[in-house]
Amino acid sequence: MILVRVVAPHFVAGLETDGTVRRAAPILKKLVGMTDAQARAFIASKGWRASIVEKSP
Repeated sequence: MILVRVVAPHFVAGLETDGTVRRAAPILKKLVGMTDAQARAFIASKGWRASIVEKSP
C-alpha cells in the first residue's frame, strides 16, 4: 500500500492506494475505488497537489 498526501488550500489529507484508491480521509472519500490515473486527474482538476509519503528506515 502506498500513502499519498493531498494538499489543497483549505486542507491536507491522505489516501492509500495499491493501484486503486482503497482508503481515504473523509474529505477525499469520493476517490475510493478510483484507479490511480482517475484519482490523479481528479486531484489535478481541482488544482490540488499530491505526493507519495516515503517510508522511514
